[in-house]
Amino acid sequence: MGLCLKDRELKEKGLLSIKHLAGSHSEVLLCRLHDVCWAVSSEVTNLRSKVSYSAIVALGELFAAFKKDMDSEVDEVSRVLLQVVWNSPEFVQEAATQTLGIMVANVTPARAMTALMDRGVKSRQAQVRKCAAKLLLSLMEKIGVTELADTPRAERLAHVAGKLAQDCDKDTRHYGQEMVKMFLSHQKLKWLFEQSVSTRDLEDIMTRIRKKGMENQEGEKPSVKKLEKRNDDSKKPQATLPLSKRVNSASDGRLLQRAKSQVTLPPAVEETELLQKLYHLLEAKGFQTRVEGVTLLLDLCKSSPQLISTNIVQIFDYFVRRIADSHKKVKQKALDVLAEIIGVLEDALNPVIIGLVEGITKNLNSKDRRVHAAAVKALEESIAHLDKVELMKEFSYQWSKLSGQALLEIMERITVLVEWVYPRSPEVVQHYALPVLWSSLGNKALPVRSANVRTVVTKLASALYKVMGTKLKKHAASQPPHVQENLSSILGW
Repeated sequence: MGLCLKDRELKEKGLLSIKHLAGSHSEVLLCRLHDVCWAVSSEVTNLRSKVSYSAIVALGELFAAFKKDMDSEVDEVSRVLLQVVWNSPEFVQEAATQTLGIMVANVTPARAMTALMDRGVKSRQAQVRKCAAKLLLSLMEKIGVTELADTPRAERLAHVAGKLAQDCDKDTRHYGQEMVKMFLSHQKLKWLFEQSVSTRDLEDIMTRIRKKGMENQEGEKPSVKKLEKRNDDSKKPQATLPLSKRVNSASDGRLLQRAKSQVTLPPAVEETELLQKLYHLLEAKGFQTRVEGVTLLLDLCKSSPQLISTNIVQIFDYFVRRIADSHKKVKQKALDVLAEIIGVLEDALNPVIIGLVEGITKNLNSKDRRVHAAAVKALEESIAHLDKVELMKEFSYQWSKLSGQALLEIMERITVLVEWVYPRSPEVVQHYALPVLWSSLGNKALPVRSANVRTVVTKLASALYKVMGTKLKKHAASQPPHVQENLSSILGW
């Protein structure tokens, strides 16, 4: 069919022939469906955008033609399609999104749902999470809450819905909140949702949904002028608003009572103006004005921590850009302020921990002594005050992308976390700290590398051996011989 050839035109012709055969529901394709899907999927990431586009369209035709016969291909196809949703030309992204929609509409819902939860919602790319969230919502609506309540995936989906409802991307939060509303509309699903999220997260989600519902009554996004018009009535009790057509006031009563102590009404006009001022300053063109915005954020964290906590995701959408600011003075100030607000807000920062860690680690290789020192200080504060299990996961992910001094800095922090995390979540240490050790030991020249590297790797190996004991040797047995030799040399086995 031309797919095995290097020539771009032959590949396009081959993909076009597959598209036509799929349209006619060819028995030839059905007999070799797996091989055909593998060949087509391998071209989705082709550097030639026209070839990539043709492959994506061909996959859509295959899903439309063979429907549930394509169930076994869902995992791999969703992986490659989600990969191009965010790092390809716009017309390729649109085609990938459309083909994912065709996939969801035609294969077994459970297969599609699992693939999206495995491949999509965990992505660090906002566009991928948004796409996955939208498709998951469409699957929930297709299945219906009654049938969904009896599926084994409902509990996991409840946890996913809670995460998406607090996502840093506005559209993703919207889809996640709509999923939450569906859970609240069914008694069994509501119970599952309550058990799947922490009390603090539950309160935050319910606050956001109620605020959004109130804003929708006044218009899509009420301006300050609109808020001023009803300011005279701000002290009067606010009516409880329906979450959606699927949720009545009784269905979420118990849930709201549980979160009642922390659920807040929309900010007063003064608070709204403060937030608007903060966003304006953080996005200003002049670097001195951006510094003012960073300073204002610190002041608000100290004087109005509840206001900042309630709006933490939106605020960090702006603030995280200042951590990576092109001006060194802004960047240093943002890192200094971050170190302070971590100690003030603590767990309220959990929804933005990914962006927070990424912002810090990107500055650990800074040649500016003050910026580097500020990044290290923020790193230490995060270990002292934030969720250590989530930090280990994020440190491990960031470590794989780092080099130089930053790599050693993060490895040292993973070492610090090992002793605390292992007694509580040994599987997290095995899945996130061990790969860092194996990768470090994978260099055959390790014993003669710089003293700094050897010292840091030795500390990590020793910390792991201290908590794991002989289990570390068992895990090492599955590694290549030179990794085992380096580990033995470091620990003196």
